[in-house]
Amino acid sequence: MKKLYALLLGGGLLVSSSCSDFIDLTPTHSLSSTTVFGKLDDFEPVLNGTYASMRDLYAYGLFQSVMPDMMADNTLETTESLVNYKAVTDWTYAADQLRVAEVWRFSYLMINDANLILQNITQFESTNPQRANRFKGQALAIRGLMHFNLLRYYAPNFDRNSTAPGIPIKTTPVIELPGRATVKEVYDQIYKDLEAALPLLNDVDAAINTNTRRSRIDAATVNAILARVALYAKEYDRAITFATAAITARPLASRASFPGIWTDANADEVLFSIQFNPGEGGPALDVWSPATNRAQFDPSAELLSLYDAAKDVRYTSYFTPGASVPGSVNRATRVVSTKYQGKGTARDGAVNFKAFRTGEMYLIRAEARALSNRATEALADLNTLRAARIADFTPRTETGQALLDAIATERRKELWLEGHRWFDLKRTTRVVQRVSCRAGVVCNLPASSPKWAWPIPQNERLANPNIAQNEGY
Repeated sequence: MKKLYALLLGGGLLVSSSCSDFIDLTPTHSLSSTTVFGKLDDFEPVLNGTYASMRDLYAYGLFQSVMPDMMADNTLETTESLVNYKAVTDWTYAADQLRVAEVWRFSYLMINDANLILQNITQFESTNPQRANRFKGQALAIRGLMHFNLLRYYAPNFDRNSTAPGIPIKTTPVIELPGRATVKEVYDQIYKDLEAALPLLNDVDAAINTNTRRSRIDAATVNAILARVALYAKEYDRAITFATAAITARPLASRASFPGIWTDANADEVLFSIQFNPGEGGPALDVWSPATNRAQFDPSAELLSLYDAAKDVRYTSYFTPGASVPGSVNRATRVVSTKYQGKGTARDGAVNFKAFRTGEMYLIRAEARALSNRATEALADLNTLRAARIADFTPRTETGQALLDAIATERRKELWLEGHRWFDLKRTTRVVQRVSCRAGVVCNLPASSPKWAWPIPQNERLANPNIAQNEGY
């Protein structure tokens, strides 16, 4: 193969040198960035394409949406599974596996889109600053969010000042071979991008979103992203500040309107959602497919036992008894995960994925307050959320560790299949214990396992000798 490559390369060089006088060497099917971004209107389709990329399987079509529940203890793989993701859900992933490589690649593709916008938007900042800021702010926020999503999977820990290897930081679309920045350096860049985006989007929210379509990042979204980042970084004062700003912008949904969030009848308390339309897949089709009624993953009995099925609106919004699902076969005694059944009465799974909601913000603020000696306020946040979800709720009085445990339990109930459980365990206990685990499924992952950090993809390391591998691979 090396000899063949040398021959082909040599032939190519010979043709280039001997024919350069009469062959036009300018590419005829490529565009420079100055051509693509010739006017301000040209940024819209590029930005729209970046948002569309978020629907991909390796973004919010699976791996940033429901996969963290599939990898943890909230689901159990069934005998109906096609075992397409077993290497991921059983933590046997390796550096040369497709899933590991594609999550990495797709995230950096979206970062590159953002970098192209940021590189070319400066020429319009003086002539139309408000519109230019709208593009620039969204691109900065997307770049910060994607770096954070990568950090969650590939970094060994989330300590704010950790010198452990994080991920490469990309802030230009130039081809280069960067090494892995430290976890601290990645946090620094994430904060820098998000905090720069915030003032750019403060005065243009109405141009981006309406109350019924939360498909673009605005200032409220950026505050929500910052709140999540700060919680992971254990910067609790900042988490409280950013979560409060997001809560102020988008109040909690009422118990009456909450079910409509999951059929896209309304966007109450939705801060940012990934849009799915018929024919574009859906965020949870690999958990349960409405069209075929195949449940590859069931909610765990342990999870279901946490809800008051008669009074908690989340139970009826997220789950359906198998006997009540049209077309059920041998499923009468099971509970089906119907949270993402479809828009309206549709049964195609093409419902929007709610990437950020106000419910999460209350839980972020409650946890941050509880961990910074503000237990009374933390309990108030927790009780406010529980009262919004549970009929006839009587305020509770947890304190100390019981309060922290109650917040963790409520996160598990509230954020089911929304991309959190695996990472919540990684940033806290670092233990997965699957109860009622069936034969053929790996049931426990201890804190000492290197599998809490994904391996750096092998093809990336072959192309870039500056990238070090995670320990254990």
